[in-house]
Amino acid sequence: MINVLMHGCNGKLGRVIAELIKDSPDCRLVAGVDPNISSTAQDFPVFMDIFDCNVNVDVIIDFSIAHAVPRLLDYATKHHIPVVVCTTGLSDDQIAGVHHASTQIPVFFSANMSLGVNLLMNLAKRASEILSDSGFDIEIVEKHHNKKIDAPSGTAIAIANVIQESLNN
Repeated sequence: MINVLMHGCNGKLGRVIAELIKDSPDCRLVAGVDPNISSTAQDFPVFMDIFDCNVNVDVIIDFSIAHAVPRLLDYATKHHIPVVVCTTGLSDDQIAGVHHASTQIPVFFSANMSLGVNLLMNLAKRASEILSDSGFDIEIVEKHHNKKIDAPSGTAIAIANVIQESLNN
């Protein structure tokens, strides 16, 4: 059984992922971290600060907000805990921090975990290579609800980065 800490457990996606973890026969949700500990009743301990967590965990899954990621990485590296970082809107310095942490602990980092979006990124790369040689301009347009925290989204930035990398090669 894998003991999971859900970082950002009371957020929109955090609640969804927490339910999926609870339904998994191989994982046990043993703790959460979220500054809004009173917003949702949970059947596991929720800490406001990750350094207050005194529960033994095997992996941390992060669906929090960008400014919480550096402290998460400090905790994970200090306690030698693998981390899955799914938070978007990270600055270049925060992304560098993720890469630095990956030299000390296992880190899986993606702007979007969706199979469809990762397929879209691969297709966008291939399309940009073909269409740019034919004189086409490339533009990314995205639409979101009015409660979207990071704009442009991490997914749009990831797609733009894939296209830019393919055009620079």
